[in-house]
Amino acid sequence: MATMLGAILQIPGVPGGPEVLIILVIIVFLFGANKIPELAGALGEARGEFEQGRAEVEDELQDMQDVAQGDATSETANAANEASSGGDTVDHNPPEVNEKNTEVESN
Repeated sequence: MATMLGAILQIPGVPGGPEVLIILVIIVFLFGANKIPELAGALGEARGEFEQGRAEVEDELQDMQDVAQGDATSETANAANEASSGGDTVDHNPPEVNEKNTEVESN
């Protein structure tokens, strides 16, 4: 078990024990021991806000997909109703065109 954990911790490109220790010492020198808890708290808060924003975006995308699927379903139902009712009942010609058609038909 310990050898498997050791193999996992020795991933190329990931700092090992001595490197992490050096990084921690540099952080303490740069920010001071008193600032480290504040930095950790700010980092945790930023991560929480990021996760909340990501969840909001995912919810919004899901809502948009649900609406799109609902519209597609209702359009399919409307097309089926029109086909079963015997055709198109919408007058596609504006009144001016209908007047011209009447004049042409009467001549």
